[in-house]
Amino acid sequence: MSLEEEKKAPVVRGKMRADGMPVDRRFMEKALKKQSDASEDFNAIIEKYKIRKDFPANALQEAELIPDSIDPAEINRRLDLRDKMVFTIDGADAKDLDDAVSIEKNSGGWQLGVHIADVSCYVSKDSGLDREARKRANSFYFITKVVPMFPEKLSNGICSLNPEVDRLTLSIIMDIDGSGAVSKYTLHESVIHTSYRLTYEKVQDYLDGKEAYPSPGLEKSLSMMSELFHVLYKKRIREGAIDLDFREQKCILDENSEPVKFWLKDRIDSERIIEEFMLIANQMTAKFLSGKGKSIYRIHGEPTAEKIQDFVRLALKLGHKIYGVPVPSPLELQKVLEDSKDKPHKELISQLLLRSMQQARYDTDNIGHFGLGFEYYTHFTSPIRRYADLIVHRLIKNSILINNKDITTKVIYSEEELGKIADHISTMERVAMESERDFYKIKSIRFMESRVHKKFEGMITGVSSFGIFVQIRIFGVEGLIRYKDMDDDYYFYDEKNYCAVGKKSKKRYTLGDNVNIIVKKVNVERGFLDLLFDTKN
Repeated sequence: MSLEEEKKAPVVRGKMRADGMPVDRRFMEKALKKQSDASEDFNAIIEKYKIRKDFPANALQEAELIPDSIDPAEINRRLDLRDKMVFTIDGADAKDLDDAVSIEKNSGGWQLGVHIADVSCYVSKDSGLDREARKRANSFYFITKVVPMFPEKLSNGICSLNPEVDRLTLSIIMDIDGSGAVSKYTLHESVIHTSYRLTYEKVQDYLDGKEAYPSPGLEKSLSMMSELFHVLYKKRIREGAIDLDFREQKCILDENSEPVKFWLKDRIDSERIIEEFMLIANQMTAKFLSGKGKSIYRIHGEPTAEKIQDFVRLALKLGHKIYGVPVPSPLELQKVLEDSKDKPHKELISQLLLRSMQQARYDTDNIGHFGLGFEYYTHFTSPIRRYADLIVHRLIKNSILINNKDITTKVIYSEEELGKIADHISTMERVAMESERDFYKIKSIRFMESRVHKKFEGMITGVSSFGIFVQIRIFGVEGLIRYKDMDDDYYFYDEKNYCAVGKKSKKRYTLGDNVNIIVKKVNVERGFLDLLFDTKN
């Protein structure tokens, strides 16, 4: 389970569907009541979730006092990596660039450097900026709008690893052998000067041979990165990681915030390369901190027997073979995912497995990360947008300073304080996930307004006591076919077999079935998308 896939953990509330998925009855009815202007959707979400959009005066004043360039004295005391080929790879529209990478060959394999913006150098504990960032806990992303954790002066300026400028970083440099094992790693306060600001799409074009590399040095680096990625990924899967392969729902809005395009975007290798490198950096920093006293970890407990057995029954119904029943190992669960890769319901299998798992969270007690198969894991790589990472940076720098005998700038956290922070940021992470999901839901309903009476191909993604949920394949948008609108028979749901059955005809609609549907009705205010089966096809 990848970093981005953790964000897709289920929001469970209200009645459960027959497939174990939640029926989300709380959708946007309150926030969208009597609202027709799409440009107000953002404000409606902000109001509903009480998101802190504006920064207090003291935080803005502190941000303005931060210089736009780096103090030469600060450079002199750090590991100077400005002569290295270092670059960022992010989405085309990203502005808060908090991670950069470098790579070289060595006698045992590779030396991988992951260089993260040193936000802690500019934001001191209990300052106005720090207190506000702790309250927010993370940035919020709403397609074209962002509510950042820090003011733009920091998030898009001095803390962003923009190209061709010096930036302060916290670097982990890892020697990785041919099997993917880390034989040595070191952590440093550092300074970098990025050579390129690359995008995932551009890097993929380079790797696929669709576009020429801008320099031999970059070609060599990206080729080594691709090689190392495959080694690391195979090792992680071999050792028990679960790789939930989702396509990401994407949306384009026009100047009035009206949705003009929805689609499902496949993961590409360039994204997976960076994701894999961030995973190993997070893993090794957690291992480092595990011997230094209390820290904050990113933990993910084992699923309950009841939940995982629900998944096993569903997977068996969909035709998969599972060994180790009733509680299969992570390796067996990954085999099910591998077996589903060429099947139409592959994403449904991933969704069902995800919903059988516990939610990842932050804690001071390390129990490991079940989904990733890691004994040690934390969040280190995104201090511009996650408060957990800022805390981790401070704890790492504490240990570096202690080792260097200079403890004058040590930042103290009590175990109680770290525990309270972990609980709060876990809560706020859920707020971010729910608010971002709701915003996409609003836009998807608005998008379907102009498609009433249109026909589409879909897949049954859930069955409940009152209807059948269908995802429209081309858009990734889910709607409901109500039993009361199915006039060819009286249908009831068979909870044991995860299907709807016609009383007279015995016709069955089962999880994973491909179906043709017609958009019947759209209700933007209440968030309803009603569908009908297209029985003429």
